[in-house]
Amino acid sequence: MEQLYIHLAQPVQWLIWHPGQREVIASGELADAQALSQLREQAQRCEVTLFVPGQEVSLTEVRLPSGSQRLLPQLIPNALEDELASEIESLHFAWPAHAKPAGVEQPIPVTVVQRQRMQDWVSALDAAGIECEAIYPDYFMLPVMEQGCQLELGQSILVRQGQWQAYSVDYPPVFPIAGENISEQFELPLQVASLGHATGSINLRHGEFRVARKRSKQQFKLPWRAAGIAAAIALVALFAQQLVTYVQLGQENEALNTAINETYLTAFPNESRIVNVRSQLRQHLAEVGSSATTSSAASQSGLNLLAQLDSAFRATPELQVELLRYSNQALTLQVNADDFDTLQRFQEVAGQSGLSVKQGQVTNQDGVVTGNFEVREES
Repeated sequence: MEQLYIHLAQPVQWLIWHPGQREVIASGELADAQALSQLREQAQRCEVTLFVPGQEVSLTEVRLPSGSQRLLPQLIPNALEDELASEIESLHFAWPAHAKPAGVEQPIPVTVVQRQRMQDWVSALDAAGIECEAIYPDYFMLPVMEQGCQLELGQSILVRQGQWQAYSVDYPPVFPIAGENISEQFELPLQVASLGHATGSINLRHGEFRVARKRSKQQFKLPWRAAGIAAAIALVALFAQQLVTYVQLGQENEALNTAINETYLTAFPNESRIVNVRSQLRQHLAEVGSSATTSSAASQSGLNLLAQLDSAFRATPELQVELLRYSNQALTLQVNADDFDTLQRFQEVAGQSGLSVKQGQVTNQDGVVTGNFEVREES
């Protein structure tokens, strides 16, 4: 499943990563959190991870005597009260999911952030219609390296000196920062998030901000629908095969009816009563055909969009298509060209065909210009 990473700073940076192809699908910038709604459609097909400015989330630790994990929500704020300038009631505390008091020799890492800021971030996601179960301080996206590392991201410098030693500062820094600068290792700085180091850190969606119910996205539904159709067809085929077998064996009518009923109940265990096995089987076949028709309609919509792009492809014969995907009533294209003018000409001609064409990330490497387009029917 594609991953959508959002850095909720100013400006907001975002990036869509395809784990299977190990490549950036799209990326861009938004002016501020109020523009997050522009990512709603992308978020519906992606697993969303939000990174917030590390300047607003301090990383510390507490040492507690051995005790019950259930007491941590009371013990941790009280243990840090004397070290914090703000009232603990105004702060939000989070720690690793499986942490437990294990003695003063094993400290528990803790992140501390103003509760109001946490509420602001969650409210921005809700207002944009984006479901997100993971919110991390941005410094946790960096890898843990022996000599430490740093990365320039937007107006910040992210620093990680150990598994639980990390922070972020504004750019340019007012003091020297130790650690290897890994910024040049990535075409886009936010691409470091695709390494997945944040998943083993501290999710700020903890306690009162925990997601109550996991989401269910269309991308999960569509493959299961296809699998369900295939399974139903296989069961019907099994039923038909056994029916023919019993007929060929020439068993008596009563034994044949009993076998048919038993096979039917095996194929459709949710049904406990058989009135007319032929009629009930015909109904199941009709349901399978209906689902298949729905999938076929979606495929036909993608072909229709591609057909409407014919004039745009004819106007730019030098354009090469590298990737083609249809999802959520939109056609996603990744194309290569010799220059930026070719991409612009393709977009203009496609727009004249009554289509909505949005250009995404564009890169120029070794004289080859690569661009991404999202094509929809004009609303």
